[in-house]
Amino acid sequence: MRAAAILAAVVASLASLSTAFAHSEPAKVNPGDGAIVKEMPTVIDIIMTQDMARQAEANDIDVVDDSGREVTLISAVIDNNDRKHISVTLPHSGLRPGVYTIKWKTLSADDGDTAEGTLSFTWDPNVAQVQPGRVNLKETVPASGGNGPASAPSLGGESGNGTSWVLLAAVAIGMFVAGSGTTFLLVQKRP
Repeated sequence: MRAAAILAAVVASLASLSTAFAHSEPAKVNPGDGAIVKEMPTVIDIIMTQDMARQAEANDIDVVDDSGREVTLISAVIDNNDRKHISVTLPHSGLRPGVYTIKWKTLSADDGDTAEGTLSFTWDPNVAQVQPGRVNLKETVPASGGNGPASAPSLGGESGNGTSWVLLAAVAIGMFVAGSGTTFLLVQKRP
């Protein structure tokens, strides 16, 4: 009984540990990373992997053109109904075709960690065929058969969300603790 209780506690702590060390990263972006679009988008939307903390200037999206000039005139906003969703409106005039870089930064409400990165898209009104780019940056897997996203290794040159080595170490420590506890219980003398 004790061994089962110890094992259950270790498994529960390992499950919470894996999410505690994850950083909030883009799961979906519109327009997609590397997209080539015929019309300039009016809004940049990013769905993150974690809820964002509401703290002044902690979460933002800046868009810069290929000359390095920032084109966003207002700060990004977090959706009141979905704190994983952040967006920024782009101006309706004064923009020219070219490559645009999306610079994002977040503060995770889950673990208080900051994260930042860049994405890009190209606006070319003469393009023959629109290319969506990588819209889903992180694959999502239902956590328990439901529709909720769970982090998975990211695509591209990154090494995932940074939790794989932590999770491996935590599992090893948990197995050691569970094995030690079980051994202790088995070798105890009973009256």
